Amino acid sequence: MTISSMREIAKLFCALAVLAAVSLPAQARGVSELSTEYPTALSVQIDPSDISDEDLNEIRAAGFEFVRFGVRPPLKSVNPAMIDYSKLIRRVRNARLEAIVTLFGGKEIWGHDQSDMRAGGQREKLFATFAAEFMNAHSTDVAVWELWNEPDHKTFLNPALFSNFETATAEFCRSIAQLKNPPKVVMGFGFAKLPFNQGQVPPQLENAFVSGAKANCLTDVSIHPYRSVPETAIADYEKLRAKLDQLQLGKVGIVASEWGYASYLPVRDRNAQASLILREYLTNVAAGIKLLNLYAWKDRGTSVVSREDNFGLKSKGGEKKEAFSSLSEFLKIARNSRKVSYDSASGLNKLVLSRGSSLLHVVWTQSSEQNVLIAAEKGKKCTRVDFFPQVRHGSCGSPVDGGFAAKASAYPVLFSLSDQ
Repeated sequence: MTISSMREIAKLFCALAVLAAVSLPAQARGVSELSTEYPTALSVQIDPSDISDEDLNEIRAAGFEFVRFGVRPPLKSVNPAMIDYSKLIRRVRNARLEAIVTLFGGKEIWGHDQSDMRAGGQREKLFATFAAEFMNAHSTDVAVWELWNEPDHKTFLNPALFSNFETATAEFCRSIAQLKNPPKVVMGFGFAKLPFNQGQVPPQLENAFVSGAKANCLTDVSIHPYRSVPETAIADYEKLRAKLDQLQLGKVGIVASEWGYASYLPVRDRNAQASLILREYLTNVAAGIKLLNLYAWKDRGTSVVSREDNFGLKSKGGEKKEAFSSLSEFLKIARNSRKVSYDSASGLNKLVLSRGSSLLHVVWTQSSEQNVLIAAEKGKKCTRVDFFPQVRHGSCGSPVDGGFAAKASAYPVLFSLSDQ
């Protein structure tokens, strides 16, 4: 074989190698790639210092697939209990749950005291190193990572340090770019308010997110859409989606990484809490949100008039609230279903899911009762499921022309239609 022939063959092999490399599918990243049995995957917030194996098993049995908790640097000034997070992650996996781990370090980004500083170290780089090293150590055991929690709230980040936060995010992104196996889902930043919306979030924080997303570091934006009327989140999701597209971040997903309702007097009893939490889940399904994290698994305290004490699906003592029963029962029915349609008009909401050969119609209002017709072909079998004040399975009543007549209220009702 001549030298020229060998050169031509070598060129051919090089060309084929380049073509193969280009043709290989990109590694899947982002929340849209998560595997779930539900139209919207459901997580619940847990307290790392007060969660038992019994709790974790009960969370999984109720239909949750994820749990979310925060991880702080190993510094006594921000992590006085020095929690063994590695052990907690193993316990979560043993319960057949996936972990959503939020990495944050307190108001000062890295500790509060000068004693926390290493010789010649910068706070921003130290935090980035901690976050990247923790992520690398648990890359195979954590499904979803979240960088920071509500940096737009002074409880978690001193407003004077917004520019430092930009630096810390850039340092973090440089650090994880060096990892051999980069994480598939990294959300930022658990915004307390809707970002990119009329100045609600400081521009330094928005800029930090955009830079991280464009660097292929942050895959999804996570927000905390607390509000009195759950259904209004749909319009806000649409605004956020449009703004992300405008910023050429069309592949960035949206996650509701914290959202719940407290049962506390005199504002809201436990039945109202249950209704709002189920409506919250239905709203996220209607909006096509892939992942929702509820706040929280268990009440923080026992004061009946404290909002912060009463966000749990269970009481501080472990009693299941009405929200637990209604939501877990709905998840049993909605498992392996997918969204077909959603319609809202004059305060009446209609969500349709398909599950096998059955259609699941869920109807509810935002306030007063309204008459509703559940469209159904003649001969269809209909089962009605009420979730409030307790779960009841029963008849839809006699069919009328065009389907089944019912009343919708602020307490969602499900109608399952199938062939006889």
